[in-house]
Amino acid sequence: MIIVNAPLKQETFQKYAEDEGLVFIKKSGMKLFFENPEGEDGKKAEALKKKLKGEKELAAIYFSVQAQ
Repeated sequence: MIIVNAPLKQETFQKYAEDEGLVFIKKSGMKLFFENPEGEDGKKAEALKKKLKGEKELAAIYFSVQAQ
């Protein structure tokens, strides 16, 4: 399971995560929960975080991506 913790633009974060092949499970507060059908959550979380940090529209937003 991969968790994206983001206070703003959650729909945008969800879109990018789904584009990376993650499956949205639920939203709880500021946390978005995703399932990784490929396995290896740690590597996928790092790749997603790197991609999100490189996106211009998300550059000024504080967020975290973690594998659980």
